[in-house]
Amino acid sequence: MEVPPRTALLLDLASLDVMAGHHGVRVAPGRLREQLIQSRRLLRAVAYGARDDDRPDTEQRLAGLAAEGFKVIAKPLRRRADGVRRASLGVNIAVDALELAPHLDALSLLTTDADLAVLIEAVQRHGVRVEVITSRELAPPALIEAADEVVEFAGLLQSVRSEGQGRRDLPTERGNARPRLDPPPRRRSRRRSSGRSDSEAQSAAPAADSSEGAGDASPPVAGPAAEAGSAAAPGEPSEPASGVPDQATPRVLPQENLSGRAVRAAADEG
Repeated sequence: MEVPPRTALLLDLASLDVMAGHHGVRVAPGRLREQLIQSRRLLRAVAYGARDDDRPDTEQRLAGLAAEGFKVIAKPLRRRADGVRRASLGVNIAVDALELAPHLDALSLLTTDADLAVLIEAVQRHGVRVEVITSRELAPPALIEAADEVVEFAGLLQSVRSEGQGRRDLPTERGNARPRLDPPPRRRSRRRSSGRSDSEAQSAAPAADSSEGAGDASPPVAGPAAEAGSAAAPGEPSEPASGVPDQATPRVLPQENLSGRAVRAAADEG
């Protein structure tokens, strides 16, 4: 007669809530136990959870787990120096797993905690096969590599889904599977790509318009004024015969050809 393998089931309730919340479902722990154990001989089923004094429903949940045959290990949430509220149940999971290891053939561990990878290797040294129930999307690589077998949590949802509708709130305690927060969108700068502000660009606009208008001006008409202008250096404005500059008259720059050199009318042309 074949003897069924002896096994134990250890549930990290914080990790269970994270995975259930990630898929937007509620999980019935009793159905989860039946789906994982099947024909094996169950020696112990333990659920490790946090007791939150600000949420009375946590006591009801722990009591419901005890009524379904789980041994419940609960600790109150305590605020650490960095502000995170933790119950530090990893030590309890490690102690129970090592004490049960000499009496087990297999161990089912539901968690997403990377710190328990060392525990898995310690249990394996006792000759116990360890299967980890987790989500590959949330579990760290060290936990996946340490396990003898990985049971994907998403593949159990159809069988362990609770009758109640709605999504369970994520637990107050956060571990390695805490949800990622996207950074807030960055505001676009109002400065131009050249580094100048709008006011500087507007003040430079009239000067650019005047230079464009000067480039379109026709060459001066031949005559006394043209001869006086030709005697001046290229790029310098011409002055009236009286020698006093006319401030009301705009400055006219010489026309330029494609080579960039100034084009001026020669006195002997024509």
